[in-house]
Amino acid sequence: MNRGIYPILSGAVAHERRMQVFSNNMANVNTAGFKQDEQAFKAIFPKRHAVIPPLGPSTELAQQIVARPLGVSERTFVAPYRMKTTFEAGRIKLTGNPLDLAIQGKAFFEVKTPHGIRYTRNGMFSLDNHRRLVTNLGYPVMGTKGEIKIPAGKMEIDSQGEIKVDDKPVGGIRLMEFPDEEMPQKFSEGLYISDKGTVSKNSLVQPGHIEESNVNAIGEMVKMIQGMRGYETAQKLIQTLDRMTETAIQDIGRVA
Repeated sequence: MNRGIYPILSGAVAHERRMQVFSNNMANVNTAGFKQDEQAFKAIFPKRHAVIPPLGPSTELAQQIVARPLGVSERTFVAPYRMKTTFEAGRIKLTGNPLDLAIQGKAFFEVKTPHGIRYTRNGMFSLDNHRRLVTNLGYPVMGTKGEIKIPAGKMEIDSQGEIKVDDKPVGGIRLMEFPDEEMPQKFSEGLYISDKGTVSKNSLVQPGHIEESNVNAIGEMVKMIQGMRGYETAQKLIQTLDRMTETAIQDIGRVA
């Protein structure tokens, strides 16, 4: 087999990986608070080889003949490097539900899960059977004094996240923010994980609204088309090299 196939194959696998990321972005285009991802890659270069390997008196002549020349091989490979998440805010959508909250700023809501404290930008909240404020997955939303329980009555939430029922304070939404260079990492179920959070002082909440996904559907579709074309090109190159190898073997066989 022609070893030139392997760098092309690594490129095809890279295109396949990118399309998986784009597909996930497209699948979450209507998920509140979702942040799109971009797969980063890195180039891998083979190690340098000496002009002539260390030769001893017992080294065979054939080993000297096949010694590789100095310098980097012409083959370069590509491999996944890291996943980059774009934290740009999505469009704010009016819902009219007083328990729906959108964040104006870079902060995150803090929620308690069976795996520990996690963070989210999805502000589609509701009340459970114990009248706790919970996420759409049933995880309690954390306030300034722990879990938030809202008694029956006329509820109001102001832009600072303070909750009042019949004009009496019952709690406040806890907002956390992170340094730009240490943003939280995606965990699962639209949640994020980090231990670098601090209480936000500048972000506000907007009751009756939710933040939509920041995925640009048209842009992701264009990227998917480009990725498919790149993958198809890699396939054709592999097929071409395979045919070249097959032809060379057949011709050498006839000459012999």
